[in-house]
Amino acid sequence: MDNSKISWEKIRRKAVDQFYPEQEEFDELERAYEKISGFIQEEFGFETFFAGSAGRKTCMTGDRDLDLFVLFPEDMERRELEQKGLEIGRKVFEEFEGEYEVDYAEHPYTKGVIEGLEVEIVPCYDTDPDDIISAVDRSPHHAKWVRENLSSKQCEDVVLLKAFLRASGIYGSSLKVQGFSGYLCELLIYEFGSFDDLLRSASEWSETEFFDPEDYHDELPENLEKRFRDEPLVVIDPVDSERNVASVLTLENYSRFVYQAWKFSREPGMDFFRREDIDVESFAVRKEIERRGDFIVLEFETPDRPDDILYPQLRKALRRLEDRLEDAGFRIFESGFHVGEEVRILFELDESLPEIYYQKGPKIFHGVEHLEQFTQKYDNTFVKDDRVVAKTEREFSNARNLLKHFLDGEASELEEQGVPGNVAEKIKDFRMVDVFQEDEEWLKFLVRKLRLEQ
Repeated sequence: MDNSKISWEKIRRKAVDQFYPEQEEFDELERAYEKISGFIQEEFGFETFFAGSAGRKTCMTGDRDLDLFVLFPEDMERRELEQKGLEIGRKVFEEFEGEYEVDYAEHPYTKGVIEGLEVEIVPCYDTDPDDIISAVDRSPHHAKWVRENLSSKQCEDVVLLKAFLRASGIYGSSLKVQGFSGYLCELLIYEFGSFDDLLRSASEWSETEFFDPEDYHDELPENLEKRFRDEPLVVIDPVDSERNVASVLTLENYSRFVYQAWKFSREPGMDFFRREDIDVESFAVRKEIERRGDFIVLEFETPDRPDDILYPQLRKALRRLEDRLEDAGFRIFESGFHVGEEVRILFELDESLPEIYYQKGPKIFHGVEHLEQFTQKYDNTFVKDDRVVAKTEREFSNARNLLKHFLDGEASELEEQGVPGNVAEKIKDFRMVDVFQEDEEWLKFLVRKLRLEQ
């Protein structure tokens, strides 16, 4: 037998022992589901469905999540479903003396803790996949498909894939992470048969890849190709032939996966499944800051909004600030944001530029019309090589001054400049702070941003 195969089998057994739940964990979750489901059936007369990764036996060991979907008839009005769903959720948590809160996806649902388990009571319509009314209606169909199509060994491999992705920081389909969802992991294992076969293939993936587990399409149809044109990985949902399960995945996280798959294929090891705690050495961070370019850090109060609203808005605000700096000629080496009690937006850049710069104009031979337009706009013009060039003064030669000017105004004015409303409301009261802060989570962020991880 191939020695590499022997080596992988040893690693696989060790990883399964570490990350895949014992049967007792599944039994505990099943008993909790039966108890809650029985109460809902007896009290309200509605059937339920055990969804989520625990119900599909693809959860990681230690996961204490129980997702229970309450099935409502298709003809029930949306408002009644929402109200009844919340009533059932409240009664469940009161009955089992659990703490809970109302959260919101496509419609409101209750979540909380019952006997140490993270429980979600989610209302949905009991409908065929072709007649989906709300996005959550797909979840029971996803769970059924996985149960019917994945073997027990493949369920183990799904968990290995989740551990592999988590170690790389790219597991999760929230708008905070923008990585691989659990359902996407299940489909990829089904498509390639096993974890190691998936990674061997992924190590050679191109910039865009298309997979269709149920073979709905011989190739990606033109209408879907247009819809998915900015999505590097397209995996067609087995229960919805026009949905890309990987739609939230960013190009950077897709690229990270391909890179990690390539490294793993060269030399498999348990380290690929473990995300080590970042070792923060304040002295090393200070020294690295001294060796780098200039830093500007904007700090402001964190908007009180869910992650799936806050993170996309912060990304948009960051892009707007980057665009403004780059349009003014500032070169940005690194940027990003960190969310804690405050939001901090980081720029590493050349903070100062010469006050005078040379603006390139048209080539002499581009025509009189272009020469007229350029020389009317700029006064001090001359010829350099075959172009007209203007000597001009920058509006802003200091990046701090530019940012202060750009952010000086009311929230409504910032919104007009492209800063999303929830961020605009807080960033208008920003402070500029030193890049080095004695804040462990911020220092971990800097360690990642400055590439100080070993």
